[in-house]
Amino acid sequence: MGKRFLVFLLLVLGWNFLWTDSLLAIDDGWMQKGVRVWYLGATGSSDAEEAYVFEALDGNTAQVTHHSAVDHWKSPIPPDTQTYSILDKGPCWIHPQTLQNIQGGDMWQGQEIVTIMPGSYTYETLLDEFPSFPYLLLPIKALFDLQTQRNLVKIVYMIDDFSTGIAYFDADTGILLLYETSSGYVTIFFILSEINYDFATQTAFGEDNGPHTGFKSNVLKTTGWPTQFITIQSSVETRYGGTVQMWTSTSAGGAGGGYYSPPFESYCFFGNEPALRTINFDDASYPPEDWNAYGEYLWWWVPQQALQSTTIDVFDVSMTRTSTAPYTFMAAGAGAGLYFSQIIFDNDGYMTDFSAKYTAIGLDLDAVTIIDQSTEVDGLDYYKNTMGASSPDPVSAPLVTIQAATSVTSSTAILNGTINPNGADTTAYYEYGTTTAYGTTAAATLNSTSGSYPQDVSVTVSNLQPETTYHYRLVAANSEGTVNGEDASFNTAAGGGAGEEDEGGGDGGGGGGGCFISSAIH
Repeated sequence: MGKRFLVFLLLVLGWNFLWTDSLLAIDDGWMQKGVRVWYLGATGSSDAEEAYVFEALDGNTAQVTHHSAVDHWKSPIPPDTQTYSILDKGPCWIHPQTLQNIQGGDMWQGQEIVTIMPGSYTYETLLDEFPSFPYLLLPIKALFDLQTQRNLVKIVYMIDDFSTGIAYFDADTGILLLYETSSGYVTIFFILSEINYDFATQTAFGEDNGPHTGFKSNVLKTTGWPTQFITIQSSVETRYGGTVQMWTSTSAGGAGGGYYSPPFESYCFFGNEPALRTINFDDASYPPEDWNAYGEYLWWWVPQQALQSTTIDVFDVSMTRTSTAPYTFMAAGAGAGLYFSQIIFDNDGYMTDFSAKYTAIGLDLDAVTIIDQSTEVDGLDYYKNTMGASSPDPVSAPLVTIQAATSVTSSTAILNGTINPNGADTTAYYEYGTTTAYGTTAAATLNSTSGSYPQDVSVTVSNLQPETTYHYRLVAANSEGTVNGEDASFNTAAGGGAGEEDEGGGDGGGGGGGCFISSAIH
């Protein structure tokens, strides 16, 4: 108890934020089949990677497969699939409704929560809590681009009698943003690095075979005497949509003894433009759109549209496609610094061979004897052979189910039903009236307008006439169509019957207080 009290006291003293819980706009639509959430992490001196994919949804439950590895997916543990409640807690989420009611003593991932600290954050104030981070990766930045002041929930949980963990959840989406734990003298952290879901449009999209979190490219060539060499290592830190960001280490040596080894660099490829930007790693800060322009494409991978282009730009050098079997691009001229004179890509856009030049140091890999070379990408085999590209089901028209009216009096009733938005932004309303022409509408509110599971939708209608049969139906619409639910009906009580209620179920009726009240589904 003394340990837990100390943890609570220290954290409360450091809490500088208030949580404006009245403004939550729940978006749990990302929790749908085919969405994968990636985390980049470190365990001591080693890198680590985690990914959670929603394999299947059944009502409010989800089957989630966990992939975990160190050393750029080269040392994975066997995947593990578990079933969780979407509306409760999972390995990479706590549902927004649950977050609003979470309290000390609750469990998350088998660990007891001892402190809950809701707060209002900007991107900068969250970054201030992690001074060793130069930036908070692309998906987190996307959330703050969408809403500059966001409500987060910080929890502290006990790992054992001597260790605690800290986790941050976004209040609107429930997604786990980052967490940090300690094990002895080793600090372990993971940060949200990738998700195939667009928070701005609330739509999921399929993954491609391009680079993902933790992938590491190893580009290497060494010649015979006089020795020339080039080594470029690039590790993907984060990806969001068509944007891929990585750190890169480069070194090269020429035949005359010249040497080139710039500081570590950060690169960000913007696939939708296309554009490549770079900056010294120690100077990197967000947004990456402000980094230095450096051509259009990466060197070790290009997207499918680049393979179909007749020219691409790599390292500010125009390259012309000379073959499609395999895809081969040749430099149209010399570059000012290090550049590729030739790059060969496979059908997925990954480099399989290359030549490079740097006149200032005497590097020229054309027409020389190569004694060692590599274009290996760590993580690619595990992704293709074990994980597989993940894609959500296509969005579809909403699924509507009508339920019996409840709390029926002589002048009021509660209309009930469920809606599954099926992954698309959905609006809903009830139609009701004394005939099946209805004539009156009442707007209905969904907890999550783009989820992929059934949600209860109820509205209270008033100013009804006593001893009258009313018909009603639930209507839902999204980009894939409008669905009219089945017709249902109920009978209001006699005048003076206020307070008499029907709590009856789906296809029958209930009564009370001597007044007959019925509710039926047709």
